[in-house]
Amino acid sequence: MKLKTHKYIGVAIIATSLSTMSCKKESFVEANLNPATLYEVTPENQFLAASIQINNDYEYYYDVYRRLNYWLQYSTPASGNGFNFNAPGGNFNYRYNNFYNNVGPKLMDAIQIINSLPQEERNGYIHLENIARILLAYYACYTSDSNGSIPYSEAFLARYGGTLTPIYDTQETIFSLANDQISAAVDILKNTTTDGQVNLGSNDPFFNGNVNQWIKAGNALRLRIASRFIKADQAKAQAIISDVLANSDQMAHVDDSWEMRAGPTYADANTNWNPANFIAGKPILDYMKEKADPRLRIYYRPNSNGEYVGGFPSPDDPIKPENAPLYSGGIANFSQLQHRLFTPNYDEGNGAGNGSAFFPIITYAEYCFLRADFAARGLTSDNAEEWYKKGVYASIDYYDRRAQASSPIGGLGVGTGIEGYVSVTMTEKDNYYNATGVKFDPSNALEQIAVQAYFDFYRNPFEAWNWWKRTGYPSTSSTIFEWSDLVAQGARLPLPRRASQSFLPTSNLNYQNQRAALEQMMQDPEYGSGPGDPFGRVWWDRSN
Repeated sequence: MKLKTHKYIGVAIIATSLSTMSCKKESFVEANLNPATLYEVTPENQFLAASIQINNDYEYYYDVYRRLNYWLQYSTPASGNGFNFNAPGGNFNYRYNNFYNNVGPKLMDAIQIINSLPQEERNGYIHLENIARILLAYYACYTSDSNGSIPYSEAFLARYGGTLTPIYDTQETIFSLANDQISAAVDILKNTTTDGQVNLGSNDPFFNGNVNQWIKAGNALRLRIASRFIKADQAKAQAIISDVLANSDQMAHVDDSWEMRAGPTYADANTNWNPANFIAGKPILDYMKEKADPRLRIYYRPNSNGEYVGGFPSPDDPIKPENAPLYSGGIANFSQLQHRLFTPNYDEGNGAGNGSAFFPIITYAEYCFLRADFAARGLTSDNAEEWYKKGVYASIDYYDRRAQASSPIGGLGVGTGIEGYVSVTMTEKDNYYNATGVKFDPSNALEQIAVQAYFDFYRNPFEAWNWWKRTGYPSTSSTIFEWSDLVAQGARLPLPRRASQSFLPTSNLNYQNQRAALEQMMQDPEYGSGPGDPFGRVWWDRSN
């Protein structure tokens, strides 16, 4: 049963560090569930308030744990997937309401508060305003990814003299506008000195106010946006990629990853964040075992016998007679998600953990895989193998660091973390990369890149979903990493490609704008049978 549906108002900052070397890199944020607490409304506070809403337990409960992780075969329920598990259901797509009720209004408040200041004072907020614009553009694209047309260019402005009935921008418009806004913000951040600038500091749970990191993140985000244009408008994709790579400020190592890090109770295991009773999908677990992937011990827990055993993603498989003994023993026979990688304060019987929570937005590994993908497609002169290899090693390094931060050796005290975690060695990384099917093969480059990106997206399944839609990988016919065919009562199940939508009631002020947007999307034969069809495609998700 879902534990709760809302977070309360109120934020408290707890700043700490993983080590002396990393204290300037990150700040840890805790949610203070005290609705009576009031804070001065400043641009800094509004930025923080928006930031901590980007990761939401309601979204994790429905969209991650019980939808995307099942669809993408990262995990299954302990008894196997139900016959209609591919149906999104009414609670899927929390991001939409979160954008319009939480993230967007707060970021726009920050921007508008700055714009209302006297010019001399406003000059000190140039960095903060443009960082807020990058974050706003990110979440707009994130929301549009699975919804298509949404209000953006006219949204969040009603209280500042704007309209109560904002138009729905097309997805093509949203991604183009977001790219332009991020590009402009990056240029301003690069060309405005830090002298006299208000620093976000601990109000920035991503980079602790480090402007150079935000510049790199903005450029990485533009590359992700470019990937959305590859099938829909390749010339546009190439123009964005060329423009971004002409900028010298690029992600260069794991520490450049754009992520939110938080204290051990931010993703409280006693709430909807709880990751218990989800077992590893058999395809991913078997592959990781076969290739000696060092992330195996990071992603999943051994079963009660100390072995790694996954469950069948296909609904028909658990009920087959030959599989009955495996399932009759219950969850103890299977490998579960690594609890404390999701909720560091999970109590596994030896007290609550005290490690660091993390939520990746764009890892350095993803940046590398994007560079490799573009190179393999001939969109850049980069060396695809070089960037692919960097991505594989970066992903392992990233999760190794996050596992350490979830463990006692992470420097967060003497409490408990991932039990018995042993850091990854260079030999393990080398052996994994040189395994058959992992080591770069130019004849199968696009599939290899997409498959390794899939492994990196373990804690960002939304982007794994997007890569699958864009590339077709992983697949059930792969020669590298083969997904299970999903069959229920003898019928093959398709995977959703977007969120289901419905018309607003006619009494809604914005009914006409929304209806016009849905009717416009319905003109595309690939959109599906109608707004409620989750197996149709949004604009960038082309079948060609």
